[in-house]
Amino acid sequence: MKPDTISPVKLRTLLCCFFAMMLIILESCKKNLNEVPYSFLGEENSFKTANDATVAINAVYDKLRTIYGMTMINMADLNSEELNVEATVGATVLDFKENTYSAANSIFDAFYTNCYLLIDRANRVLRNVPGITMDATAKAQILGEARFLRALIYFDLVQAFGDVPLVLIPTTDVVNVNIERVPAEEVYIQIISDLKDAEAANLPAKYTSSGTIGRATSGAVKSILAKVYLTRRDYTNAALYAKQVIDSESYSLFPDYKDVFPPENKNGQEHIFSAQYSCVKTTYGSSMAQNFSIYFSYPINQGGGVFNADTLYVNSYLTGDYRKHVTIITQKVNPSNNQLVVARNGPCIDKYWDPSPCAEFGARNNFMIIRYADVLLMYAEAENELSGPTVAAYDAINQVRTRARNGDSSANPQNLTGLSQSEFREAVLQERGWELCYEGHRRWDLLRSGKYVSTLQAAGMPVSQQNLLYPIPQHQIDVNPALTQNPGY
Repeated sequence: MKPDTISPVKLRTLLCCFFAMMLIILESCKKNLNEVPYSFLGEENSFKTANDATVAINAVYDKLRTIYGMTMINMADLNSEELNVEATVGATVLDFKENTYSAANSIFDAFYTNCYLLIDRANRVLRNVPGITMDATAKAQILGEARFLRALIYFDLVQAFGDVPLVLIPTTDVVNVNIERVPAEEVYIQIISDLKDAEAANLPAKYTSSGTIGRATSGAVKSILAKVYLTRRDYTNAALYAKQVIDSESYSLFPDYKDVFPPENKNGQEHIFSAQYSCVKTTYGSSMAQNFSIYFSYPINQGGGVFNADTLYVNSYLTGDYRKHVTIITQKVNPSNNQLVVARNGPCIDKYWDPSPCAEFGARNNFMIIRYADVLLMYAEAENELSGPTVAAYDAINQVRTRARNGDSSANPQNLTGLSQSEFREAVLQERGWELCYEGHRRWDLLRSGKYVSTLQAAGMPVSQQNLLYPIPQHQIDVNPALTQNPGY
């Protein structure tokens, strides 16, 4: 590349905030072809009606697809002892398994850019929607959702990078960017403030009408609050909010573990908040089904993926645990030709299988950001940290373990009893691994528990204290010279 050439990634970063409003405009035209085209020259022409507010918040939700999916799986699961990837995938992805990534890794840059694009869209909603004349309840709900989404993404950013820029107003200068990182503690204070404001907005407990399913609920707000407090080791508030979700009776475990995952069941009784993927457009589809499928089993173009389950992790399941049967496979029937295909490079993961995808890398699977089993296990963890393994803590974790027996009372895992506080702590971490594997949790769970380095060392993965934080993307430092780099990079 010539010295005076601006790379596509860098150019995208420079212009991302400028185009954020343009993307909202395009979304508006797509949703309502009779809409009078907005002028992209001024937001004063873009936020006039209740429909404009809805279009704008939908554009915030739209960015979730670029932040979660395989991006989060690479960052949170491949960078753990659970998941492997074949060397043919290339260094950009392989670096997450071997902890050899650098600040130049394009996955970090895409993740960072898309996070701040979503935040900028949320900031525009928060600045402009209050001035719209519309139903007060609907307005409060949209503003609450914008705060929830901003908080959620800042939570992802601060877990990944530590100190990050805290941007709470729409970006107006996209050329002379000079925004410093602020301490992670300050970011967490803002995250909790946003979530508290979202809680006060009294979001619905459930959505049922067309066009609203998948939006943030009061349960989603409380669940993420519980997780933030758990990460901050504020176990009193973590237990409080997790218990509120449990006591609401808005969610329940699917009786059969395998029913958690089929596309036909998405946004079901156990799903609290998910990034929405679909076949409404092929570009809205998820790539997880293909990436995890056994090669030659994927029904479109007879393809498959290069991700597979780590053998040591597979062997960690207790004998008879039904979740292993549902999650781990070594063969699959290709629905397009009814041929049985055997895995060629070790056991594979079946959680994201879609027998009727819409494109080669476009399936219908949602990415489950948080589900009810997660809340039960968070409650058990917080209760144990507060008072040791209480009756309530045992009840929460044993609900998850009972389902894992699939109706066989003599099977594993048996209900826990008689553990010390430290033994229960280890049991919860292990249970989260078996229950929530390949759902974008493992790295964050290991970091929260202080087990990241020791767990990866035990699995034979190269790891050091440097890897407790990911590097700030180099392209972002090039654009914003006020940014500093994390130690070791």
